Order: sequence, then C-alpha cells, then structure tokens
Amino acid sequence: MESNFKEVKGIIDSSNKIVLTTHVVPDGDAIGSVIAFYEYLKLKSKSPVIINHSPTPFNLKFLDKDNSIKVFLENEKENAKLIEEADLIIILDTNEYSRTRSMEESIRNSGAKKICIDHHTGIKPELYSAYISNTEYPSNCSILYDYIKADNDKFITKDIASALYVGIMTDTGSFRHPRTDADVFVMCADLIRKGADPVSLYENIYAVTTMENLKLSARFIESLEFYYDNKVVIGNVTQKDFRDLGLNIDHVEGFSSIIMNILGIKIGVVLVELKDNIKISFRSKGDINVSELAKVFEGGGHKNAAGANVKNVTMPELKNEIIKKLQTYLDS
Repeated sequence: MESNFKEVKGIIDSSNKIVLTTHVVPDGDAIGSVIAFYEYLKLKSKSPVIINHSPTPFNLKFLDKDNSIKVFLENEKENAKLIEEADLIIILDTNEYSRTRSMEESIRNSGAKKICIDHHTGIKPELYSAYISNTEYPSNCSILYDYIKADNDKFITKDIASALYVGIMTDTGSFRHPRTDADVFVMCADLIRKGADPVSLYENIYAVTTMENLKLSARFIESLEFYYDNKVVIGNVTQKDFRDLGLNIDHVEGFSSIIMNILGIKIGVVLVELKDNIKISFRSKGDINVSELAKVFEGGGHKNAAGANVKNVTMPELKNEIIKKLQTYLDS
C-alpha cells in the first residue's frame, strides 16, 4: 500500500489541472472524498475541479461551501473540455468508469493520466496509471485520511477533517458496520482534534427529516415484503412515490438501515425506480456476501453492502428474479 501511495503522489505532484469525480448517486463517502481531496489539492497549489454525473444530495450540500461541484450534464460542452484538457483524472470511491455514467466516454477518451482511489472489489489495474485499492478500509475517506496524513499532517485542515469524518461516519453506518474497529475511532479522534464537529456533522446529515420525507418512509415501510421465514425483506420506492411527494432519490438515504434493524433479518433489499433504471441496494449480516449477489446484476460493492443498477426490467420482474436467487446466498 505504501508503494502505491508513493506512486500516486508522484503523479499528483507532477500534475496541475486535475479533475476529480465519483460514482452516480453519490453518498457521504463519495462527496466527502471529492471535497476533502479537492481542498487538499488546492493546498498543494494545484488547479482541481470536481465534476460529477449526479447532483449532490441535499443533506450533503453543506460540505460544498463554495458550490464547487459541477454536474456534467448541466454544462456538457464546458465540462467535457475540462476533462479533455486535464493533466490528471482521479476517480474516487468507485473503480468503474461506467459508474460515472454521462462522463464515461469523456473520461475514457481523455489523454489525461488516470488514478483510482477506492475501497471496493473488482479494480482493473490496466485502466489506471496508478491506483490505491484496499477493501480492508471501511470507507474511501479513511484511505484518503491515511494518504493525506502520509504526505503531511498539516494538510488536514478543519474543512478536510470534516469531509473525511462525514465519509467515515456514513460508510460505517454511524459506526455500526462490521469493519468499525479501533483504527476507525483513532482516525475520527484525530479528525475531531483537527476541527471536525461530530454533533453538527451528524445533525446536518441525519436531522433533516421533513413531512414529505416521513411520508416517503411510510410508503416504503408499507411496501415491505418478507420471504424465507422472515430472513429476507424487500422494499421499494417508485417514481409515483417521488412524484406524489415532490422528492427524489436523495431522500431514500437510510432506508437500508430501517430494514436491517428488523429482528431476524439476514438480507435486506431496497429497490428504487428511477427514470431509466432500477437501483438495487443489498445489505446483509454476518457471513452472507451480497457483493456476489450484486455481481449477478452487473453490480458490486462490499461483503455486507452492495448494489447494482438494472435497465429494461419492471419492478415486479426484478423483484421475482432477486427472490429466486436469494436462496443460494441464504444457504451459503
């Protein structure tokens, strides 16, 4: 890992115009990663820009104080030019070009060097000039913490500490997921010493429920169906739900936690109907590896948390297909 740090640092140090991006429908770890690394690169006198496929979720916008995150399709021509003219493109919290969606073609065609910093399985080294990939880390922000600290501890400012803390907190399920170990708390203690406020950061992300959010949660709970002696639960959110309440996918954050808190549940599945596909979120407990299940649907992720996006299928069809395949993973 240390050699990868040095290789990545060498490329960053020799680059100036740097594009940062992350995966479609970014979560706290994704936004925390791009914001923290953006601020870090500015401290190193680089010229970074963040371009994402998806808008920033409403409860994470507070991290982007200067409104620095660009959305690719909002100004496709200008953003494609920035990618084309970049010295370096850094992909964070995913190792798949396809998960940058509308940006994929521009990234592939750019002559820029490409770096990946990620904690998911399935990296293809041949796609990158250099990479840091370690699935033992509980979040991508925890990799960035080690990387930035290895460069120079002075670079972890209050804003960077806050962004990194958000990524670690959200990707560990507020410190509840299996890979929450002593090292996680050591990192977070250091980030708090450097200015991250755990109370305000938690409230900014989670204490944002509105009446419409509650109604969407109620609809989701009403949709729950249980299978295999109540060891599996599947819930869904439809486009009609979003339209009726004036909400979008930003507002399904935490739905996986709702179902995994049900006593006896081993596998939880959340299906979210988007305009052109259905997003699947898989969660599991113990030794059940839902990342293998996600791969069946051309997705991926971690052992206990994975996902996929599926096109050209109806909600009932997809649900039935998932139900049929779940038995294998319960028996494994």
